[in-house]
Amino acid sequence: KSGFSLVMNHPACVNEITLSLNNKNARTKALVLELLAAVCLVRGGHDIILAAFDNFKEVCGEKNRFEKLMEYFRNEDTNIDFMVACMQFINIVVHSVENMNFRVFLQYEFTHLGLDHYLEVGDPTPP
Repeated sequence: KSGFSLVMNHPACVNEITLSLNNKNARTKALVLELLAAVCLVRGGHDIILAAFDNFKEVCGEKNRFEKLMEYFRNEDTNIDFMVACMQFINIVVHSVENMNFRVFLQYEFTHLGLDHYLEVGDPTPP
């Protein structure tokens, strides 16, 4: 509990944890997503997570937020643990928001990155 509290009070810590998604090990990426999902569910955590992915976008040179996450999701399709952690994280990020307009906006971000296409067709190439 105290460790989690320290993480929540230090936004740079969440930024560094988020950057750990660049690790080659799929299990590490799954654990990172599980931790980020837990942060997202705590009061104020959703904003911290979105800010961390904004930081990730800047540091990693993404054109769109969550771009690398979706790339990893499409390319790690043989690792069920990672795929489950990724879908759980996406569901929590999108559905833990009270504001319906913001929820639709977050859904659109993932749709724009090809999530719906991948889930429907199984084609790793975004439309």
